[in-house]
Amino acid sequence: MTDPDRERERETVRDTERTTTVIQTDGGRGGGGGVLLAVLLIVALLAILYFVFSGSFNRAADEVGVNVNVEAPKVAVPDVDINVPDKIDLDVKTDGEGNKSE
Repeated sequence: MTDPDRERERETVRDTERTTTVIQTDGGRGGGGGVLLAVLLIVALLAILYFVFSGSFNRAADEVGVNVNVEAPKVAVPDVDINVPDKIDLDVKTDGEGNKSE
């Protein structure tokens, strides 16, 4: 059998790579306040756009029968007589390349 008093061989120590784990407890979660606010703003914007472009604001005047007649002011405009000649003759001389020559 084995002798318990016998000197044992020394076990070799193996170098192992150690990993450090960091646990962050502050600011890891930003909460949902910003996302909730953004969603509410988008829903409000869509509701406003719907009411503006659906024409629902114009229906109230149609049902009541509002008739708006505004009389335009009378403005006296003087008669202007412009004599425009029937024919205009232009004599343009070019040098053959499209440039004007004098």
